[in-house]
Amino acid sequence: MERKDNLQPLVSIILATFNEPVDMISQSIRSVLDQDYPRIELIISDDSTEAATISAIDQFALQDKRVRIIRHKERMGFVNALNFALQASKGELIARMDGDDMSMPNRISLQVAYAQAHPDIDVFGGSMYIIDAENHVISERTYPTTARKINRMFMVRSPFAHPTLMFRRTIIDKGIMYNPEYKRAEDIDFYMRLYQSKYHFGNLPEKILKYRVVGNLDTKRPKEQWYYNHKARKRFIKSKPFFSCVSYLVSLGYKYVPNFIVARYYKKENSKYKSSS
Repeated sequence: MERKDNLQPLVSIILATFNEPVDMISQSIRSVLDQDYPRIELIISDDSTEAATISAIDQFALQDKRVRIIRHKERMGFVNALNFALQASKGELIARMDGDDMSMPNRISLQVAYAQAHPDIDVFGGSMYIIDAENHVISERTYPTTARKINRMFMVRSPFAHPTLMFRRTIIDKGIMYNPEYKRAEDIDFYMRLYQSKYHFGNLPEKILKYRVVGNLDTKRPKEQWYYNHKARKRFIKSKPFFSCVSYLVSLGYKYVPNFIVARYYKKENSKYKSSS
């Protein structure tokens, strides 16, 4: 059995944390360590200042040698924390994760199987449930699974749920990492550079993550995020004229749309899910 496991690719799950409540960060970490896929390492870039959060994370590292912790004396900031974790990763495949979300038990095995069945796909995510503070499912999100639909969606919004993302180590080896200048839209900037470099995108149809929202869903996407989203898309307007022009105009609209409209849109989506369940 050990020899068989060693033939499976190592997956590095990177997790940037900052003062998440103990119960949430514990559930998040446990959801990774309880995966049904054997060969993983969990790299936690911890920016926390709360003693309880720090202690909870340390306990997992003491109990499970697959957990590695990165801490600096000075605040790293979210994007830099992700990059430090990427630099420390050893896996052939790298997965993203947030400190208040939970991966489904078969997430990594599904994504590894997808990577092996689609060697031409470099970056891939999946669909997800949306949960509240008490772990109740309040909504869900599905994402396109074909290259054509992904590229079409990319012109108007992100074609990936960032915490579900997995990508191949070759991307990091070529120096493509997150850009700290695009905080709150580091994912869009990352995707845009990969798209420009002709990397191939995909998505699993399965729901592989529980994405936590405390309060209203629109609070997870403040105005600052739309500003950097627009800024990131604007950079590529010369290299991908049609794509970038559409993307630029749509992100410009997002940048100035009133918050109550965004809130109303998410509320409508959530109520649609509830009425169908």
